Amino acid sequence: MAKEAAVAVPSPSFARFILWEIVGIVGFLHILLYAPANDPTPLFFLVNAMVFLAAYPTLYFYTHMKMPVVLKFLVSPVGVALRILLMATSFLWITYVLYASGLFLGSASCFVVVKTYWMFLAPFFVVDYFFFFEHLWGLSRVNFTFWSSLGMISDSVSGVVGGLYLGRTLITKWGMFLGDVEVQGLIWSIFILIGVSAVVWFGNKTRKG
Repeated sequence: MAKEAAVAVPSPSFARFILWEIVGIVGFLHILLYAPANDPTPLFFLVNAMVFLAAYPTLYFYTHMKMPVVLKFLVSPVGVALRILLMATSFLWITYVLYASGLFLGSASCFVVVKTYWMFLAPFFVVDYFFFFEHLWGLSRVNFTFWSSLGMISDSVSGVVGGLYLGRTLITKWGMFLGDVEVQGLIWSIFILIGVSAVVWFGNKTRKG
């Protein structure tokens, strides 16, 4: 990978904000229109979608609003709370995608793995969030250009593929010693999250906008 560096800009493109709001609205409509009947689970994801649609624009404008330093410091707890809230909603969006798509890792349902072992996956997701998602949302301190963002998405896909391959190799050879299928799915998922954070971190360190 060619040596590159992140390019700092005063603020990310407003089009990026509009894009993710549209994606959030589309996700909200998908839950509302296509969720199975008589299943309370989608209601949880529907609330999460509404929280995202409110929290993301609030944090976006708070982050890029020009305020006096003292005032910025006084309201900083609000910013921290919003960042944590948006991180949680992002994790739940991924959980919804797994729920709606019915993806499996080997014999383990990805949704069941996340639902059962979320407390083990969350710390790894936090790393991915700060390395990857905050840049995409336009909320990080260093903003990447459009092409660098595409490169970061490409890196994340490479990390997913690498984690899938390494996890599959481990489960295929020694899965019988690692527990039931859900525990194996947990280990496999951790490999994927680590793969994403490692590849994206390296890419961001070497990328030029």
